[in-house]
Amino acid sequence: MNELSAADGHPVPLDLPVRFAETDAMGIVHHSNYLVWFEAARIAWLDAVGAPYAEVAAGGHHFAVTSACVEYRTPARFGDVVRVTGSVTEVRSRKVRFQYVIHNAATGALIATGSTEHICVDLQGRMAKIPEWVHARMEAILSAQQGAYESACVY
Repeated sequence: MNELSAADGHPVPLDLPVRFAETDAMGIVHHSNYLVWFEAARIAWLDAVGAPYAEVAAGGHHFAVTSACVEYRTPARFGDVVRVTGSVTEVRSRKVRFQYVIHNAATGALIATGSTEHICVDLQGRMAKIPEWVHARMEAILSAQQGAYESACVY
């Protein structure tokens, strides 16, 4: 991890070792695992900005995935360490969008880029406003970033 923080508007890098169970018969990481890595980066980002997902959930809210996009560039393999960098790129009263970049931590090779969109829901699964304290943190980070993180996927 670097010394830049999400609170300063910087993406949060998360290093993850590629496990054998994440690979397929071709010896490369199966495409489904990238979404799991996105989730890990999203949770790390929320922790870094002082909005731990456990606290959001304890307050009766969740972020349901409504859209996911991954663009694969270079395969990751068992034994690699991937650096997943996540950042918020859009926040509205009920919706939030995150973007991710995955690099090989040793070589710097670009492995994948992507994004996820989420709607805030209550414990009954009904759409709800993002809790104000979480929304305020996301807005502050987004303002600090000033569009430095471009979209990987076109909608």
